[in-house]
Amino acid sequence: MDVLAAAVFAVTIALIVSRYVDEVAASLAGVTAMVLLTAYTPEEAFNFVEWNVIAILLGMWIIAGYMIEGGFTEATIRLVSRGAGSYRRFLLYMALLSGFISMFIDNVLVILLVGSLTIAAAKKAGGNPVLAILLVGFSANFMGTALLMGDLPPQLLHSVAGAEFLDFIWTRGKPGSFPLLTVTFILTLAVFYILFIRREPDSLLSSVETPGAGESRRTLLLVSLAFFSATVAAMAVRPLIGLPLGFITMAGASALALTVEILKRIGVAGMRGFDDALKHVEWRALLFYAALFALVGGLESGGVIEEIALRIVDSIAAGELIGYSIMYWAVGLLSLVIEHDALLLTFLYIVRDAATIAGVDPWSIYWGMAWSATLASNATTAAAPALYVAVAMADREGYRVKALEFLKYSLTFAISSLLIHYLLTILLWV
Repeated sequence: MDVLAAAVFAVTIALIVSRYVDEVAASLAGVTAMVLLTAYTPEEAFNFVEWNVIAILLGMWIIAGYMIEGGFTEATIRLVSRGAGSYRRFLLYMALLSGFISMFIDNVLVILLVGSLTIAAAKKAGGNPVLAILLVGFSANFMGTALLMGDLPPQLLHSVAGAEFLDFIWTRGKPGSFPLLTVTFILTLAVFYILFIRREPDSLLSSVETPGAGESRRTLLLVSLAFFSATVAAMAVRPLIGLPLGFITMAGASALALTVEILKRIGVAGMRGFDDALKHVEWRALLFYAALFALVGGLESGGVIEEIALRIVDSIAAGELIGYSIMYWAVGLLSLVIEHDALLLTFLYIVRDAATIAGVDPWSIYWGMAWSATLASNATTAAAPALYVAVAMADREGYRVKALEFLKYSLTFAISSLLIHYLLTILLWV
């Protein structure tokens, strides 16, 4: 085992968690240090990056960019606010909306899109803006693992475990991530409502004012929704057509971009340029994820992954229930304070090697770790960058988020969801 590689990885993760320096800069510097200080080569670092995953994220974010430019977010928020009536119901609707949108686009982008409007509604109703923006952050972070498109954890399940799009709906005769997380999400919101939301004012809330999409942008919205639907359908039948998901999403994005450019050339109103769609791509996230792949690749190249895998073989081989429970709670507890994407990627590799040595099928363990990492990450800003953005947005609006207030909400949401989902999956899965 390369001890130096393990040390570089540990220091890099510590820098990411502490936010003493920018997390993207820390991750890229970590890869550089691992190449310079160990036997890890630049070629290995490049090859360990799952470029298919990067392409999936990039393609979906470009498509989402066109949808946003077409007024998708404004139209959806107007619809939700009109149907809410009261402020408490508005909070629940915004939580559900944030969770729904985050199944398709990055959770940080979701918060940037709806956060300011949520704070404005809270101020208007006399509610607690901190509770409102944090609820949006928790919800966006929560549902990103429900489908294959939203966040990094489901992409990792596709890359490491071979999970396909339909596995997130129904897999091996059991309900998949989407129905299970949806049930857990609703039950967790019920707990949160009883403890906190019902104490908020129940005043009537008029429609939230948003910039209208307008007739001119409606065509762009319809075109982008059509390409989005076609791309999702192609992802669902990927095993039949035999193309990588990264190619499918990039093909959908490029076809949409070309169509919009042609419509723009022939004078159709409301079309946006390709640059406008690219503004909504989270380039920092793509760099961060690529660096994470390269960092964990350094651990594998140095034998660190194999060494840890040998130490947990007995736990993995002890039976499905025991193996699932140990890894669910181990990853979950660590994800309370450690950036969950990096942690999950590392443990997926460890369990893959341990399961190979033990001769067992780690399918349920893979899913359990992805779920617990996602749910637990709602506990701290160190574990989930999306929450850091939510807190920063509240500060910018003049509402300082105190540590104890944050933990009161975050630990309730994270621990409730971890317990509910564990019991649900034990009953239905293991």
